[in-house]
Amino acid sequence: MSIPLFCKNRKVALMGLGMTGQSLIKYLKKYNMSPICWDDDAERREKFEAQGAEIEDLNEPKVWNEIDLLIISPGIPFLYPEPHPVVKLARENSVQIITDIDLFFEHLNAKSNFTGKLKPKIICVTGSNGKSTTTALIHYILKGVSKNVEMGGNIGRPVMDLNLENSDSIKVIELSSYQIEIAGTLDPDIAIFLNFSNDHLIRHGGSGGYFFSKAKLFLVGNPKINIIGIDQKEGRYLANFLEAGNDPRNVVIKISTLGPVSCSKWSVFISNDFIIEVREGKEVFKSDLSKVLKIPGQHNRQNACASFAACRALGLSSKRSFDKIFGFRGLPHRTELIRNFHGIVFVNDSKATNMESVKKSLGTFDNIRWIAGGLKKEGDDINLNSFFSKIEKAYLIGSSAEEFSNSLKGLDHDICEQLDKAVLTAYKEAKPGDTILLAPGCASFDQFKSFEDRGDKFRKLVNGLS
Repeated sequence: MSIPLFCKNRKVALMGLGMTGQSLIKYLKKYNMSPICWDDDAERREKFEAQGAEIEDLNEPKVWNEIDLLIISPGIPFLYPEPHPVVKLARENSVQIITDIDLFFEHLNAKSNFTGKLKPKIICVTGSNGKSTTTALIHYILKGVSKNVEMGGNIGRPVMDLNLENSDSIKVIELSSYQIEIAGTLDPDIAIFLNFSNDHLIRHGGSGGYFFSKAKLFLVGNPKINIIGIDQKEGRYLANFLEAGNDPRNVVIKISTLGPVSCSKWSVFISNDFIIEVREGKEVFKSDLSKVLKIPGQHNRQNACASFAACRALGLSSKRSFDKIFGFRGLPHRTELIRNFHGIVFVNDSKATNMESVKKSLGTFDNIRWIAGGLKKEGDDINLNSFFSKIEKAYLIGSSAEEFSNSLKGLDHDICEQLDKAVLTAYKEAKPGDTILLAPGCASFDQFKSFEDRGDKFRKLVNGLS
């Protein structure tokens, strides 16, 4: 099969040489295309140039005379707070801008048109929190019933590294707001919206822009199956909007952890520890979720509802969709049990980078010694008074430690600044039955390379205690 037509006979430039850029270079080389490459990081440029990549400064106006198509990585600012200079130059020169997500869907469409075969089934997962866990759980269930399934996207494996030639497969794709915001081609069979909380507001120009970057998957992608978490007003709005659409073929499955769902043709919800499926007003499945779901937290119940609904939408039986949840142990850095030492439990929730995810984490445990702080996100208010009764003490780190301190009046806390001091102090003060919880509520970049780096360092510190 030839490359998608919109790439054919065009000079391609790549902006961003992380994992996504590397996968794109490999893909384009299969079709004898040598893109012009650039990254703002000099070390990356040197690394790729040594591997034979054509490096040219895309900030130079003169290079745009020969470029027809720009493919950018999701971390490159596209609209807010202001477009990256390379994006501006592309627009000034009327150069089309796409992403690997566009290329992924365009490739599958071109292959289907060329061969006459059906495309792989595509499940896309978005939301503020729980995307990776839900993506991984769907993959886990489908693997458990011997389905040919791969997962990729924001979860860590670029979509262009998936097997694009296998039509008889299922692809489970995690999509971040950054990826959806830029993409012009979205074509999922099933799309999942888990939840919404203020995050990435600078990148998206505010809460409205951030919400649209999630909703775009449904409004542009037009999936046949829309699985929508309705525990928040944004999800309820999206579900009602989609249900009011003119295409009766498009199905909306509402999911909730707050009990029965009214006015819904198809719903999956939690009631008294049971996961319940209702279709056309009739209960078709009910079973005790606690028997199979072994990762804690109300948020993970939501992830389980979404995963169950996705598998049901693919045609799996309720029983198989439910039974295969058993054994799933979650992902690193997401309410991850690190150690139970002298009756003190250590939990790594480094992925809790906003206040909404912190609330879910704090709601999961009791007798908490809470390690919090980092690079706080704009518009994310620290309003946790309702959780104070669950917290023994807070240990504050990072650039936002003072701001946290000012917001935690009435709660015992120390400003520790560094993670190692916070872990050691919390451990010395803890007693059997306490949980030492890393749930920062902030980005990590003030002190760490990533939330994974922060979580890894926490794990190392905890395992080094004696």
